[in-house]
Amino acid sequence: MLWLVIAIALVSIWLMIKGGGWYFKDDRSTDYAPTKRKGLYYIVVGASLMMGLAFWNEFVYKKSHSALEREEKRIATICTDVVKAYNKSKDDIELTMTDMKLVQFPFLPKASSKAIGECQFAIQATVDATLRTGGTHPKTYDARVEFDRSTETWHLRELNWLD
Repeated sequence: MLWLVIAIALVSIWLMIKGGGWYFKDDRSTDYAPTKRKGLYYIVVGASLMMGLAFWNEFVYKKSHSALEREEKRIATICTDVVKAYNKSKDDIELTMTDMKLVQFPFLPKASSKAIGECQFAIQATVDATLRTGGTHPKTYDARVEFDRSTETWHLRELNWLD
């Protein structure tokens, strides 16, 4: 299907370029008028094909069943991706640590982190927190993170410090 769309787009571009070459040719001879008209026809047909593809893409393809299935599959993937939830929650967790000068998060959360269903996650990780007075201390947290399907936003619902 994609190859057909690409082929139609290329043909329409070729028609517009070819027609433009005939239509905008600087020739004052008497037999030039039919060539100029032919060029205009090529431009109109090429532009019509291009507009047809644009309308088809917007009003048919994007609303098709396969597009809805792809969107559902994408959301389902997000609702099981613990690492994505961990990465999206880092900023909110860092904002709660106002007494810290620097917070370093590990690359991945602990292996006990998991998706608990309904696009909710239980995230556990240990961060290296540097106090403003000095000294670095490891701090472990347990967070509940939720992905809102309707607005496609992440929310930190609960945060518990374990040490």
